[in-house]
Amino acid sequence: MLKSKHAALAAVMLFAVLAFHLAVAWQDFGVLARNGFLYDDSFYAFKIAQNIAGGRGVTFDGAHPTSGFQPLYVFLLVPAYLVSRGDPILPIHIALTMLAVFTCLTAGLIYLVARRYVGRAAALAAAVVWAFSPVVTRQGANGLETAVTAFMIVLALHYYLGRVRSVERPPARRFLALGLLLGLAVLSRIDSLLLALVILLDYLLLLRRSGAPSKRLLPVGLLPIGALLLYGPWLVYNMIGSGSPLQDSGTATRYLSLAYANYFHYSAENLASDGPGYSFIWTQLQHSLAILKVIPPVHVFFRSLDRIGAAAGAIGGFRVAANVVGLAALALFSWTVARWRRRGGRARRSEIDPLLWFSGLLVASYSLYIFGSFYFIRYYYPLYIAGCLYFAFILQDVFDWYRRRGPRARRLVATAAAAYAALFVYFSYSQAFRSRPIYPFYDIAHWVHENTEENDTIGAFQCGTIGYLSGRKIINLDGKVNRDALAALKDGCLEDYCRTEGINVVLDHERILNLFFGDAREAFGDSCTTVPQGEMKHPTGWLALRVPPPAGEKRAPGAAGAKSGASLMP
Repeated sequence: MLKSKHAALAAVMLFAVLAFHLAVAWQDFGVLARNGFLYDDSFYAFKIAQNIAGGRGVTFDGAHPTSGFQPLYVFLLVPAYLVSRGDPILPIHIALTMLAVFTCLTAGLIYLVARRYVGRAAALAAAVVWAFSPVVTRQGANGLETAVTAFMIVLALHYYLGRVRSVERPPARRFLALGLLLGLAVLSRIDSLLLALVILLDYLLLLRRSGAPSKRLLPVGLLPIGALLLYGPWLVYNMIGSGSPLQDSGTATRYLSLAYANYFHYSAENLASDGPGYSFIWTQLQHSLAILKVIPPVHVFFRSLDRIGAAAGAIGGFRVAANVVGLAALALFSWTVARWRRRGGRARRSEIDPLLWFSGLLVASYSLYIFGSFYFIRYYYPLYIAGCLYFAFILQDVFDWYRRRGPRARRLVATAAAAYAALFVYFSYSQAFRSRPIYPFYDIAHWVHENTEENDTIGAFQCGTIGYLSGRKIINLDGKVNRDALAALKDGCLEDYCRTEGINVVLDHERILNLFFGDAREAFGDSCTTVPQGEMKHPTGWLALRVPPPAGEKRAPGAAGAKSGASLMP
C-alpha cells in the first residue's frame, strides 16, 4: 500500500513538472525568441536540422559543410522538420517539447540517484529544486542540446552507480552498456568525454583499492569500446572535414572568446593574435565563480540579494557581500564534504565523486583554455546537477539535526524553509513567464527580410536567428558553422573573403564590425545603416553596411545618406 502511494506521488510530481515545462515550451514564439529562452546559437541547430531534412546536407547556409553543432540533438530534430511541411515555427515548439520531456526525466533520475544515499523527502526536494529552478527552466528551453546532455549525464551516472560500481563482479555486458550510454552523452555534447574519462578512472581506482586481480581489468575495456561505437563515426567525420577532433563551433569558441575580449569588457583589446594574459584568465576564473551563484539550490538566495541591492541603490555593496557569503559557503561545503568521508554511512556519498571531478574539469577547461565566458551558464549545466545532489545530502543532514531539536529551533527552521519556498516559487514563475525582451535577433531578422533584396548575400557574425527567419542567404562570419570564415578571420582577410563569397551586405553589432573591419562608419561611410531597436528597450547597436566591390567593378547602389531604419535595398 505504501509503495503504491509513493508511486502515485511520483507520477503526480512528474506530471506537474512536465506540465510546467510544456507551458514554457508553447509560449508565443516571439516571446521565446525575445526573452532569452532561445539563443542565437539555437537557430544554428534548427537551420542545420532543417537543411538535413530538406536534403541540402549538413550545412547552415546551404553552401558550407559544417560540424559546428552537437550531433545527437540536431539529428533528433530532423524528424520534426520532416513532418512540419515547411512550417518553420512548429518544429521549434516540438523541439522544446522534447527538451521539456528530457528535463522531466532528468528530475526523476536525480531523485533516484539521491535516493541511494538519503531519505525520500530530501531526494524529492532535490528533484523539485532541479525541475522548477529558474535557471533550469530557462536553460531547459534554450533550444539547444543542454537538456538532452543533462539527461544523458544523469542516466549514465545512475547506471554506473547502480549496475556497475555497486556490484562486486559486474558482467562484461554492463561495461559495454555503460560505454554506449557515455557515447550517447558525448554525442549530445562533446565535453561529456571528460565524464567518460573520470568514470573510467573512478572504477579503476576502485579496483585498485579492493586489490582485485588484473584479469578484472579485461571487461572494463568494453567501456571505451562502447563509447567509440557511438561517438567514433562522428569523430571520423570531424577529422575528415576539419582535420581536428573538435567540432567547428568548439574551434571557433576559443578564438572568438579572445577576439571578443574587448566587446565583453574582459580586456581592453582583441587578444586573438597575442593570446590570453594572466589578467584575462583571472577574469575568466572570477566569472566561473560568479556562475556558481546560479546553482539551483542557492540561486534564490543570491538573486534576492541582487534585488535588494538594486532596490536599496547599493548594488555594488550587496554584490561584494554576496561574493563574501558565496566564498564562505564554498569553503564550508568543501569542509562538509571532507567530513562525510570520515563518517560511516555518509562516506557512501563519495560514490558520486566522478560528477564532482567532471564539474571541476569543466570549470578548469573553460576558465583556463577554451574560455567562452558568455556561454558559461549552459557550459556549466552539469554543475547544477551536482549542486542538486549535494543539496539532497545537506538537506538530509538538516532533517537529522531538526529531529533532535526543540520547538523553538524547529519553528526557526520551518520559517526559513517557508521563506525559501515562497521566494523559489516567485522566481520560478517570473523567470518562466515574464515578458522582458533582451535579445534583438528576432526583430533584426524581420528587419533584414523587409529591408534587403532576395538576391542579396548577407554576412553576419551572430547570424543564427537571421539565417533561420529572414528568408535571405546568410553567410556565417564568426566561424562557428563556417570553417572557411574562421580561417579568414585568423588570417586577417575577412573583407577579401566577403568579396570571394559574393557577400554584398554585412551586419552585426557595431563594436563587432569595428573589431574586424576597423571603424565601420568611417570605412564604409554612407553605405552604413543603423538597424532600429524594434521591440527592444534600448537600441540594438547593430549596423548594416554595403561591401564595396573590387576595384574596376561597378559598385552596387547603397543606402547613401540613409537614416536609422532606412532600407538597404538598392
